[in-house]
Amino acid sequence: MRLYRKLPLRLVSQTLTSTPSRLYHLTTPLLSSSDPQPNPQKHSFQAETRQLLDIVARSLYSEREVFLRELVSNAADALEKLRYTQLKGEEIDDPSATLHVEFLSESLNSLTIEDNGIGMTKEELIANLGTIARSGSKEFVKTAGADGGDTSNIIGQFGVGFYSAFMVGSHVTVLTRSAKPGSVGYVWNSNGEDGYDIQEAAGLPRGTRIVIQLKEDALEFVKKDRVREVLRKHSNFVGYPIYLDGVQVNTIEPLWTRKSSDIPDQEHAELYQSLSGRKDNPMYTMQFAVETPVSIKCVLYVPQFMPQLDIANLKNFGISLYCKKVMVQAQTPKLLPEWLMFLHGVVDSEDIPLNLSRELLQESVVITKIKSVITGKMISYLNRQAKRDPGKYEEFYKEFGRFLRIGIVTTESQTEKEDLAKLLRFESSKEEKGTIISLDQYIERAPEGQKQVYYLSAPSRDMAMESPYFETLQQNDLEVLFTYNKEDDVVLFKLENYKDRKLCTAEAANVKPVDKPEEPGHEKLEKQEGNRLATWFRDALGRENVKEVKMSDRQHSQPAVVTVENLTTLRRYLEMAPPDQKEASYKYLLHNSVVLELNPTHPIIKQLAPLRESNPEVAGLVASQLFDNALMNADLVHDPRRMVGRINKILQAVTESEVPTDADVKE
Repeated sequence: MRLYRKLPLRLVSQTLTSTPSRLYHLTTPLLSSSDPQPNPQKHSFQAETRQLLDIVARSLYSEREVFLRELVSNAADALEKLRYTQLKGEEIDDPSATLHVEFLSESLNSLTIEDNGIGMTKEELIANLGTIARSGSKEFVKTAGADGGDTSNIIGQFGVGFYSAFMVGSHVTVLTRSAKPGSVGYVWNSNGEDGYDIQEAAGLPRGTRIVIQLKEDALEFVKKDRVREVLRKHSNFVGYPIYLDGVQVNTIEPLWTRKSSDIPDQEHAELYQSLSGRKDNPMYTMQFAVETPVSIKCVLYVPQFMPQLDIANLKNFGISLYCKKVMVQAQTPKLLPEWLMFLHGVVDSEDIPLNLSRELLQESVVITKIKSVITGKMISYLNRQAKRDPGKYEEFYKEFGRFLRIGIVTTESQTEKEDLAKLLRFESSKEEKGTIISLDQYIERAPEGQKQVYYLSAPSRDMAMESPYFETLQQNDLEVLFTYNKEDDVVLFKLENYKDRKLCTAEAANVKPVDKPEEPGHEKLEKQEGNRLATWFRDALGRENVKEVKMSDRQHSQPAVVTVENLTTLRRYLEMAPPDQKEASYKYLLHNSVVLELNPTHPIIKQLAPLRESNPEVAGLVASQLFDNALMNADLVHDPRRMVGRINKILQAVTESEVPTDADVKE
């Protein structure tokens, strides 16, 4: 398997430990015995070049381990160039050899990587390794592309990856021979500071070997386990076999390059587990490839469950970004909207604009397009799954519904809001408990001419069914969606409209009451008396505590209800107010927003009219309690403890009025 068997490692060691003047005074395995041994040709880095090399070696990359990724990418490019040369019909040395990359570790405090690719001539060595930021791969793509060749698998772009070896190496030696028949081999050596030497070397096979003498603080990269870990992290899907001391490292195939119909579920499960570090199988698998508006190959996985539904704690989630099967960044946040951060998977694109280290994505139109494509594809996919298997989608919704809500609240696109809204699910007053429906289903069966979608927020279905706001809608045979958490309430308020229907809270619904004859005992207060009672009610509550008090036409069993425009906003405002400002905020909002509607048919309201004359103190207590009861039904009570003292006074008044006198007992 090893390509340089003719060159013992002890000879490489000699080159690494020699003084600069003897660096390439090598023995006969490197030089032909019939040729004189020339002095190595010395080349110096220019001052600007030395500064740039120092930046590359010390500052460009955020993690030292990426030097392995860069060297593998260069080796893969060398193999790809050779394959392309063969396809063109050009003659090469050893055409039957299997193309691969091999690492040799745990030897002489050095790390070796070799490939049997295209190799380099002396001129190419000087051009590619002596000139920083000159990419031989980029030049190759230009030339081959002009000839109509397929160069889509060439990775290199910037010509700096090789120099990342100096982050961990005190000396770097390159032994190479071009694949062109009859080519001479060469040795290139540098310590990254004093320039480099080049010398002819006999007996080299086709390809390139790089030997890195590791610095004292980089000896971790001698260890086989550490090298294997980094190779699997960054280069697991490179298109050529990578061997570490004879054992192949990259054994998982890049599934996103194959037709989805040809991939068994088990292979997807293995890739998902490899990417996520989880042991479950994916709930959903979506694979697609597009060429416009940007070239993407993608495979995305939805987990079976979320171990932590905290959107701020998603560091172990996200998709990995690859460029031509080489990892650029794991868990790339820029490629997903926040609400999709529960996904695992891979996006592989030839079009991504990278900075020189391939680690930090530049802000660009391309990245925005990739994000838009992924978002749109995932929304469409989930809608298809919801129709294909509603039961399975319900399981997804229970686990990940919160993220859909976050998407609606955070996106600025009304189109995306409505697309996401198709995925929402709610219990309905027309369905059994536990059955959930979509907004589309609601609209499809709504009466002709109904322009609203009614919803009611409550802690549970039982409390929703008992709500006075539900009664009027129920009497009109109108369907109501029940939301059991405040997130849904905020989402529907933020959405505002769906398919030209107004999303309307039951509290704000202005529905005409059903005409029906008055029942005995349920006659209304006279209009004039009702108006006087409403005026007294507002004075009793304090005009600073309520915007308006009026008699209501709503048909419900409660003596009083409150109505508030933009009730959801009011609730959220009260929740977010600082503790020391809650009381002031509460009173301000009551005064400016809350309307109290009195039921003129309810016995308490009718009896309160004479009570305000006969016992104004008790009447005032009852009025205040009715108001707080109505606020409680609307989930607007600031501090229920303040009711306790008042309730006790009312109970005391009731019990005192009901205690029998001595005369009653005698009778």
